[in-house]
Amino acid sequence: MIPIRRANSIKGVRIAFLTGVLMAASAFAQMGPTMVDVAPVRTGRIELSRPLVASVEATVRTTLAAEEAGLVSERLFDDGQKVAKGAILVRTNIDLLKVQLTAVEAVFKAMHSQIEQAKAERDRAKIELDRMRPVIEQKAAPQMMMDNAQRDMRVTEAVVANREAMLAEKAADYERLKLMIQKSEVRSPFDAVVAARHVEVGEWIKQGDPVAELVQMDPVFVRANVPEALVARIRTGDTVQITFDALPGKTTEGKIDQILPEADSASRTFGVKILVSNPDLLIRPGFFARATFFASTDEGVKLVPRDAVVNAGDKASVVAVREGKAVVVPVEVVAAAGEVASVRGELTDGEQVITKGNEGLRGGEQLMIRGAPPAGRPQGQ
Repeated sequence: MIPIRRANSIKGVRIAFLTGVLMAASAFAQMGPTMVDVAPVRTGRIELSRPLVASVEATVRTTLAAEEAGLVSERLFDDGQKVAKGAILVRTNIDLLKVQLTAVEAVFKAMHSQIEQAKAERDRAKIELDRMRPVIEQKAAPQMMMDNAQRDMRVTEAVVANREAMLAEKAADYERLKLMIQKSEVRSPFDAVVAARHVEVGEWIKQGDPVAELVQMDPVFVRANVPEALVARIRTGDTVQITFDALPGKTTEGKIDQILPEADSASRTFGVKILVSNPDLLIRPGFFARATFFASTDEGVKLVPRDAVVNAGDKASVVAVREGKAVVVPVEVVAAAGEVASVRGELTDGEQVITKGNEGLRGGEQLMIRGAPPAGRPQGQ
């Protein structure tokens, strides 16, 4: 048996617990409806066009290198200078190459004379061979004379072939020297601006040594980091409006040239390169820019105030007012711009969703809309 005092103690605890529950329920009932602010759901679309911070990049940046070793005899450019495609930037000394080329040209002429002489000997041997054939056939001369004529013909043909091969070798030397002389001049591969020079007159440069850094500035790239909600709605070739902090009042347009395939893991944005014409070279790599993309959400999505969206981890919801009570409606946020969000969910056009006071609502709570007339009194009275 339980002692009488202990039984009374347990009974007292139970009574105290029930009393607390009743008092809490009574206090909750006395609190009345929750006061909230609401706004209607609309059907439509939102413009996602807004300026994004961007920066200017060169479309092409290259370091020119020497194709052949040599002593720099002329430097025809300087830092910051505009250079045209094909312009000569550096010349190296070619005195030795010129001497070698002259020598090869002399050998060339001599070889041509030797070949002509060898061809004449071959023609003579052929004539002698043709003359000997009927004589040998008539057995008017020994076979040995025919054999000698054939041997002379073969020898003269071999001499011609040998000298023509030597001439081809000298021709290759000649073309090599001409190419080396041509490569002694370092030329700009495109219209550009010199970003840096690496050589000076009198300096010995090896093959592959840097000569100059060139930057192509017309056109230029404007690179912007585009949010994932917007990147799915733009395409290469789309027009983008660009402004530059360093050029107040200057607005230009560019075309989307590249959309990088992977997002930045930290910002969840995608790099987009916009090609912008820059004929006057006023836009410089490194400038800050603002790029406005023209895009919008699809028609037919539901629009709600941004404050109506309640996020819980990776899920979102809004609280709708239905028959005076709170109803939690799960939604998918399509996009957001300014104070408006476009969502997909079980919402109807014109119904009220809570914009203030929705924190902590679990559904089923009685609601009082701030600013609404008391029950039974028409609006406007």
